[in-house]
Amino acid sequence: MNQPKKVMLATLFMGAAAFVPALGQDIQTGLKDLEAERIPKAEQTFRQLATSAPTADNQFYLGYFLLKTGRTDEAKAAFEKGLAADPKNQLNNVGLAGVALAKKDLNTAKAKTDEAVAATKGKNGDVLYRAGEMYTLFEGAKGANDPARAIEFLDRAKVLDKKNTNVEIPMTLGDAYTLKNEGGPAVSRYEDVIDGPLSGAASNTTKAEANAKIGQLFLRSKQYAKSQEYFEKALAADPEFAPTYRAYADALVGSRAYKKASNIYDTYVQKSGTKDPELLLNVAKYYFLAGDHLKSLDYLDKLKGQVKDPIIDRMTGWSSLALGRNDQAVTSLNKFISSAPTKVIFDDYKYLGRAYAQLGTPEGDSLSIVNLEKAAPQDTTENLYKDIAERYKASKRFDKAADYYKKAIANDKKPTSNDYLNLGLANYQYGFQIAKVVADTAQQRTLKKQYFMQADSAFAKLAEMVEKDGKTYPVAYYYRGQSNYYANPREVVLASGAPVPFYERFIEQATAETDSVKKETYKKYLIPSYRYLISNSIARKDDAKAKGYAAKVLELDPNDKEAREYLEGAKTPTATGTTPVRGGTPTRGTTPVKAATPVKTTPKKGAGK
Repeated sequence: MNQPKKVMLATLFMGAAAFVPALGQDIQTGLKDLEAERIPKAEQTFRQLATSAPTADNQFYLGYFLLKTGRTDEAKAAFEKGLAADPKNQLNNVGLAGVALAKKDLNTAKAKTDEAVAATKGKNGDVLYRAGEMYTLFEGAKGANDPARAIEFLDRAKVLDKKNTNVEIPMTLGDAYTLKNEGGPAVSRYEDVIDGPLSGAASNTTKAEANAKIGQLFLRSKQYAKSQEYFEKALAADPEFAPTYRAYADALVGSRAYKKASNIYDTYVQKSGTKDPELLLNVAKYYFLAGDHLKSLDYLDKLKGQVKDPIIDRMTGWSSLALGRNDQAVTSLNKFISSAPTKVIFDDYKYLGRAYAQLGTPEGDSLSIVNLEKAAPQDTTENLYKDIAERYKASKRFDKAADYYKKAIANDKKPTSNDYLNLGLANYQYGFQIAKVVADTAQQRTLKKQYFMQADSAFAKLAEMVEKDGKTYPVAYYYRGQSNYYANPREVVLASGAPVPFYERFIEQATAETDSVKKETYKKYLIPSYRYLISNSIARKDDAKAKGYAAKVLELDPNDKEAREYLEGAKTPTATGTTPVRGGTPTRGTTPVKAATPVKTTPKKGAGK
């Protein structure tokens, strides 16, 4: 190789920006695109060069590109073509050493690098530099490395760099020290390029890469804020250096800044033009974590047929549920659970259960409960027993609803007044179902008393909690009265007068209400309350009190025929309607108690695991 050719190659591989010849500029552009992870553009450049001029050098660049992008067999073929074109060009031997390292064959790698260095008598800076670099390219499953051997070759290359202008040497030394987990020396080498002795020879792109690599060092040690500082510096140096965006996004995820992370990663995709399915899957994951389920699904749709990772079905299921696409959620989550049983977590059952619940079918309700029951014992963040109770309530299985509202309260460190409202109503409503599901009358009486008194206990706790906060919920006392009335046969109730204090307390609170809307709502509860008190007064032969209550009914409803006839004596007292109206579910919007929590449909974070 003549001297001008050596100078050209050294300039190109050292990353200097001043070399102008057409062929060299093409190679330099390809290398810049490769480092910036603009893989499609880099590949186009290197393949065109190798096709138009299949020299040993162009074959090396093509093989180098293929090696760095994981196409080891193709890289080997390119390096072998390069050797065939010029057996004296030792860069292709170094390339074959890289192929051996990708296959974790350290012995062959050593033999090839030793051969290349010996053939050039240890005086070719390019060969020494590339030999050192090959030992830093791989990590983990991707291949073998040897940072100590890399440093040995790189130090020798540095000695030959008399003018101290090859910025790639300190950059790759930084990589070698990173592999050795020696962060201090690694940072020092990168700083040599940023503002140290080689800063004048370094392009903005190289400075961006150096800052990004320091950021990655801090990222490895989970110092997310510090790493982000360096990624910002890298972007300031060269906003077109795509790898910065990818690493920056990872650091932002570490800080749980999911929305910014997803946008940054999307920018990486746009800047790099990557089509790599694994990288696109990361964008989908980050959008999922950010709660942008529409964009997450958009990326997941692009990956259909390209990635076999079952996590795609989980994310599709969770995101579809969040967007109300319940059929798709059910399909995807069932597919995930059947294809990856060892990866299933309780959240998968939770969201599948919620998706089934949204289908609005009896089968959906049933399967919703099946899946929620699998998740409930393990979920410490959400009380899924409430969800299960809601499903049973929706299907009018109030006994089961009562059981699960009770479990929900038992598993909640701070149950709310609304929880006791739901528990009371479930017991109360099942009390009226007993006669339809139990034939034996004695058993009916026993169960009715049990469920109505359980309802009474729940409404008592509800009233206590509300009043503790300085508020009132009159309807709690109304339902205590109703529960005590229906818990026993009519004659027993009239004899004991058990419901009386509760109806009286309800009337006291309801009539003291100043809110006109609530006051109007309480009318439908006041009239049956007064009617029971009429019955009770008649049973105790207190006609004056009974007429007083009848007058109250007429104040509320002047057209109430029974109350008017009783007061006018048109009917005998015993003929007056004496059975309280059952009443329905309280109008929750008029009370200080919040409405029951609806079934949630938005999954939490964490699907992309």
